[in-house]
Amino acid sequence: MIKNKYWGPIKENLEYVSSLVKEGAKVLEIGPGQIPFSKATHFCGWTQEEKNKLNNYKIVDVAKHIFPYGNKEFDFVYCRHVIEDLWNPMHALEEISRIAKEGYIETPSPVCEMSKQVDGGSPSYRGYAHHRYIVWYDANVLNLLPKFPIVEYINFSGDNLHKILENPYQWCTFYYFNNEVKYKHYQMGREMDFVLYDQSYPKIIEKALNAGIENANHQIKKVENFKHDK
Repeated sequence: MIKNKYWGPIKENLEYVSSLVKEGAKVLEIGPGQIPFSKATHFCGWTQEEKNKLNNYKIVDVAKHIFPYGNKEFDFVYCRHVIEDLWNPMHALEEISRIAKEGYIETPSPVCEMSKQVDGGSPSYRGYAHHRYIVWYDANVLNLLPKFPIVEYINFSGDNLHKILENPYQWCTFYYFNNEVKYKHYQMGREMDFVLYDQSYPKIIEKALNAGIENANHQIKKVENFKHDK
């Protein structure tokens, strides 16, 4: 049973990310949602409701539209819990690379997407119902794995994911980029075949889980060092 759900930004982590933004920087947030990034000077997303609340906001379907900004126009791009929702996140990542000098991308972690009861109402299905991709960081690359219905039938040995999620950092994937978003898109027929037979898909998820836990632990150390040096 998951007692606490960490859907919003982690305060200390947000302070750390904010510290990376240089004074006077031009900053774009993609998909600001309910809690806009305090350092953002510009915003883009797909709802009129957000546009009515924020200045310098442009409506963009980031899964298919060319972003209405120039090459390397922004010093920093902040994109939190957007990529996993998109039907074509690769397009968005290419556009982020084009318009940004550097930035930060955050998504739910593989542990979160493979755990039950994390969504609203503590349902029995894994992860969030509306997410299309499992996303994780490994070796300086943002990995994107389609979230197929088969995830509901995969069993993991020593499954203790709920315990791992007691740490709020384990709910997220943390990725920083400089000049270019490096990503890998796992596709059926290439990295995985015959999902039900050779177990390639579950093996990729096992790899994602391990890398995701390591990524969160590394982020914890970054934030702790930042707090120590303040």
